[in-house]
Parts: sequence; C-alpha cells; structure tokens
Amino acid sequence: MTATTATAAASGDAALTIDDIIGDIHLPERTYRLCRRADLRAQWEDLDRKVRIAEREMALSDSLAGTSEQARELARQCRDLEEQMEKATVPIHLRALPNKAYSDLVAKHPPDKDAKDGANVNSETFGPALLAACAVQPVMTEEQAGLLVDRLSSGQWSELFDMCWQLNQQQKVDVPKSRSASEILRSTPTS
Repeated sequence: MTATTATAAASGDAALTIDDIIGDIHLPERTYRLCRRADLRAQWEDLDRKVRIAEREMALSDSLAGTSEQARELARQCRDLEEQMEKATVPIHLRALPNKAYSDLVAKHPPDKDAKDGANVNSETFGPALLAACAVQPVMTEEQAGLLVDRLSSGQWSELFDMCWQLNQQQKVDVPKSRSASEILRSTPTS
C-alpha cells in the first residue's frame, strides 16, 4: 500500500491513484478588483472626513434631535461616491500557471545585460507577459496587458503584478477558514 493509498484509506476515501490526483489538480486563483474611477478616492476621503467631523460634533452636542441634516447630506454624498466607484470596479480573474509554463515564460524574458538588481527576468517585458498568461477573465494578449499596465498607477500595477507573482510563487495552499462564516453559522439556529 502506497502512502497516498494509506492516507486515502485512513480518511475513509476510496484509494486515489496518482492519475486521479493529477487529473483533479486545480491551480490557485485570485481576483484583482480594478477600480477604473480611482480619481474619486480623494473626493470620498474628503467627504468621509467631513462625515466623521459631523458625527463627532453631534456626539459632543448630545443632540436629542439625532442626525443633523448636514451630516445626513454628507453621508448620502459619500454613499453616492462609493456606489460610483463600485460600479466602475471590474474584476480581473487570475490563475497561476503550471510549473513548466511559468518556467518557459521566465525563459522568454531574460534579464537585460545591464540589469544590476539581480533580477532573473526582464523587468520591462515580464510583468505584462505574466499578466496576460495569468488572466482568465478578461482574456488579454501581452500587447493588451502592456496597454493596461501603462494606464495604471505605479501602485495599482505593483499590487496587480504582486498578485500574479504570488499566485505562481506560493509554496503551498492552506485550506482557508472564514472567521465571519463560522460566527454566522454558530449564531444561526439550526433547523
């Protein structure tokens, strides 16, 4: 009995063969949420600050009247901006590459001769190529990925690239446990 068969038998599952395991491997996936109206963030921060100030002023005045109309209007404006930003946010669904595909991609983008940072890839071409290779939805070419990268801020691109990189460098995938889901299920009466 192999270690895999012994583990499967101990867990009560039918014995799995290596072909069963290979045929049922799913690569890690993540979704990057790209807000196309990041310009609204400054307006939101200003309104949110004004809402918090109005909230503090109401708490200090111990007003029995409740929320002031000015505070309610600021809160509505803040919510409107949140809704605009949410409507302008699109998901980019990413999937890790199989090991060989990732190695081949790295080989296609060797570092420049002048690279002094010890990089093992060309920092100009590898990022867009990795994004295009990982993008499941929307599908994109390397050229389209490059155009997208050119429109993003350095911070947005860094975050998106890091997500692509981590998908392919992650050493193991732990089974996640949602604390929120556990708390909700714990507090919900069973039928």
